[in-house]
Amino acid sequence: MRVLIAFIIILFVISGGAAQTKLLSAGFNPASYPGKMPPEENKKLQPLVKELLTAMRSHDDKGIARIKAELITGMGKYVGISENPPNYSKPDPTTPDLSKVETLWLKSFARMKDRNGWKEAQIAYKTNQTQPRLRVSYRNSHAYFQSYEANLKDAVIFLNSAIEGTNYMMSEQTSSGAFGYPYDVNAKEGLKFQALKLVEEGEKRGLKMTEGKWIIEDLEEGGLQFDNGEVGIGLLHAYVLTGDKRYLESARKAGDWAIKRPIVQNFNYNGYSGNLLARLYRVTGEKKYLDAAKEKFIYGVMPGQMENGRWFDQHNASIQYHALMMRQLIEFYLALQKAKDPLDEKVKKSILVGLDNVAEEDLTYGTSIGKAQEMLNIEAYAFGLMLFGNHENWERAANVNVNFLTGEYLTELEKHNAPMTETVASFLLYRRFKEGKGRSCEIELEKCLKQTK
Repeated sequence: MRVLIAFIIILFVISGGAAQTKLLSAGFNPASYPGKMPPEENKKLQPLVKELLTAMRSHDDKGIARIKAELITGMGKYVGISENPPNYSKPDPTTPDLSKVETLWLKSFARMKDRNGWKEAQIAYKTNQTQPRLRVSYRNSHAYFQSYEANLKDAVIFLNSAIEGTNYMMSEQTSSGAFGYPYDVNAKEGLKFQALKLVEEGEKRGLKMTEGKWIIEDLEEGGLQFDNGEVGIGLLHAYVLTGDKRYLESARKAGDWAIKRPIVQNFNYNGYSGNLLARLYRVTGEKKYLDAAKEKFIYGVMPGQMENGRWFDQHNASIQYHALMMRQLIEFYLALQKAKDPLDEKVKKSILVGLDNVAEEDLTYGTSIGKAQEMLNIEAYAFGLMLFGNHENWERAANVNVNFLTGEYLTELEKHNAPMTETVASFLLYRRFKEGKGRSCEIELEKCLKQTK
């Protein structure tokens, strides 16, 4: 009996101290990756996809459950598997040298001085070119706000740069309240060309599609919710840190626009608006924002998540979109906590299993090299750890990605004099937060608001 107990203890220690649940399917393994679902098979499922959207928009819980189950069965080996072929680095979960990471990030910030989104926009306006998407400015400024909160060296310089970027974004708000998409009449390919097609279709319907240099309508496709949601979040972050009510009023306009947008097929698009609306509730306490956030998440995001934590469609099963929705759900959870809404426990479970799922991918296979310029999973882990405390698998998974960025990937960055991935700032913030040397006004929003006022 003693031998058996000892054996069980050894297994327990080897497994990391807890029972391990296999959350990833074999399709994540490069050796067994099934590829993207063939168009002819995907076409057969489109009636179900449309039926699911109708059920989501009509808040038909039973219908959502039934159709979702049919789609999962119909997708077969492709369900919950990224549409992009996996290409991983070897995972290294050891704890990174924090001083090295900080030094590299500071050097990257110096390289970015004249290359941030708002600086590129200034050049674009002067040369009559198309300005970059506003999400670029948001991601730059958001990383700088986090660097300021982490109390890194020359923290005030980070703050001033972030405010400069926020002011630029606010200046581009359209009369509808939305933050639009660049209008490039000369686009020949890619997303900007697809956007031109939307403009053409909308104008045929007699709709106003553009304002100045921005596209302001997406014909319920949902793409405008991306930049609008991110910029709105950035404005609220600036408001909480500075108390400048201009940022709050601008974010309100973006949020009021988001409320009017219908639920769309792409789960992460709904999440962008939900993220903004949840943050607006946390800042203002106004119930209309919480109610709208609930609709976006309950009927626009969570219907896509499977029991193993992954989203069933191949687009949102990609690591960056999965991680993105984890961060969005964390914001929703914080709003529900503020409201003392019992739904928070259900959302918490979604976050926990979702982060466990993506951590298993990172720890088993390593960093997804093709998404190294984004690495949104680092921010998801960082905020999960700041909110829920120690989860060793999340911490080790974050380490995997940071070690890749500051090791194998660094040579590539330096060769092109390129900036580091912005989510490194999230990792630095988490580590400083954990040590009591930094604060996160996104996690501790109410506390920061009181200090600002």
